[in-house]
Amino acid sequence: MTQCRGTTKQGARCRREVTEGSDYCFIHMDQAGQASYERQEWDVDAILKTALGFALIGAVILFRIRR
Repeated sequence: MTQCRGTTKQGARCRREVTEGSDYCFIHMDQAGQASYERQEWDVDAILKTALGFALIGAVILFRIRR
């Protein structure tokens, strides 16, 4: 088996063997999620469209309540 890609609290590389189907041992599985999250880029267009949609829905609800 291969060595875990995780980092210890002291900053050293973990010496444990990886869990089957992963690059990390069972202790450092949370670092696997962080590594994939850090590589993601934000889809700015999707965020703006979602924010605009919520603003429009909020405006419609606000005007309906004031009637």
